Amino acid sequence: MLKHLFSSHSSINAVVEEVLPSTGLAYLTDENKGSWTLTRSTPGVDLERLRPGQRGTLMVADHGDFSIASGFAALD
Repeated sequence: MLKHLFSSHSSINAVVEEVLPSTGLAYLTDENKGSWTLTRSTPGVDLERLRPGQRGTLMVADHGDFSIASGFAALD
């Protein structure tokens, strides 16, 4: 009943596929071919410095039926 009020956090490695600074978005693919979208307001994201091919760690908040990227840390 209150399942969606709580979340669990994990981290996954991902690669930046595309960066669109003018729209405030970046698209990444994780090791399992999952797709993720980061926004300008995602903690740790600097869209002006992200580049396609760059590797990073996504902090992921799992909300049961869905997961969201709740943070990003560049690895290279």
